[in-house]
Order: sequence, then structure tokens, then C-alpha cells
Amino acid sequence: MITTQLAPEIATVGLAVGLLLSLVCYLTTNLSPGGMITPGWIALTMVEDFRRAAIIVLMTTLTYLGTKGLQRVVILYGKRLFAAVVLLGVLLQTSLLVFVQTDFPLLLAHETLGFVVPGLIAYQLVRQRPVATLLATGGVSAVSYAILISGVLVGLVPTI
Repeated sequence: MITTQLAPEIATVGLAVGLLLSLVCYLTTNLSPGGMITPGWIALTMVEDFRRAAIIVLMTTLTYLGTKGLQRVVILYGKRLFAAVVLLGVLLQTSLLVFVQTDFPLLLAHETLGFVVPGLIAYQLVRQRPVATLLATGGVSAVSYAILISGVLVGLVPTI
């Protein structure tokens, strides 16, 4: 597997593309694609390393299921729900980092924002219909990825 590392400037552009497409999705469908920054982050992750995208899917699933379990014993709504879901996602992602850090040190390197993304997606899964959220997140992320990978292939997006 070839891993591509993008220049920080291009990561910023990738997040901006995802943000713009997320806004268009929200304004046209009234669905949040897992948070405004999420599709751009997923697209950047898929350009750099598909394994990281698989980790986002796994951590989102675990965060969503953990949140549903928490809601059975704790009243969560509004800001408390948001904080609980994002903190659970960060906790799960940090736990994964501790377990795989020695065997795969580069797998989660420089993933600061990536620790929050599973919680953002899981939060929208709880608030919106899960299928609609998955379709919105997947669709906007796929279009963001197509734009970014086109730039990489054409040579407009420099890689390090």
C-alpha cells in the first residue's frame, strides 16, 4: 500500500472543499453529513491512507453503539449529548492509539482532528436518521475525495 502525505496547505484546501460541500448538502437536504468538517477530513484520510478511513468507520460504529448504551442509563440531550458523544469517541480513539502505537506507530500519527471525527459522525447518527446521515456523509465525502484525488493525479495537489 502506498501512503501519500499531503502538504499542510493542501490539507487546508481539502478541509475547505469538504466544508463547502457539507454546507451545500445541509442547505439543500437539511441533513448534516456528520458535521461540517467531517467529509473533508474523511476525503483527506482516504487520499493519504485507506486504513485510517477504516478506523474512522470502526470508531464511529463503536461510539454510536456506546452512546445508545449510555442513553439507556443517562439522560442525554443537547449539549450534554454532544459532549458525551465526542468525549466517548475521543476516549475510544485514544484507547486504540495506546494499543496499536508500538506495532503501527505511523497509523495514527498526526491525527489530532481525527480523534474528534468519529464522535461528530456518531452525534449526527443519534440526532438524525442513521441511514440519511450515512448517505449524506458518504456522498459528500466521496465527492470531496474525487475532487482531491483528481488534483493529486493531475499534479495540481503537491505531495510530500
